[in-house]
Amino acid sequence: MDRKEYIDNLGRKLKLWDKEIAKLEKKAEKITKRLHQQIDELKQQREHAASKTTALLHSTEDAWQEVRYGAEVAVNNLKKAFRKARAKFK
Repeated sequence: MDRKEYIDNLGRKLKLWDKEIAKLEKKAEKITKRLHQQIDELKQQREHAASKTTALLHSTEDAWQEVRYGAEVAVNNLKKAFRKARAKFK
């Protein structure tokens, strides 16, 4: 292989790698978007659990058991969402 062929060959390889890098960048953008969406969902679920906790603080002695159930559901949903998110971040 002479000098020109060698340089042309490397140029073709560089162009192919540029295309592959562009594909990886697009995938990374999609993944990042999905992770941000998941983080936003976690924040919403956390706020929901916090509101249930506040409701517990303000519930009467007679009503707290009913309010407690809602708080437990909210906390369990938040735990599940965290496990799901952690699995995707690994």
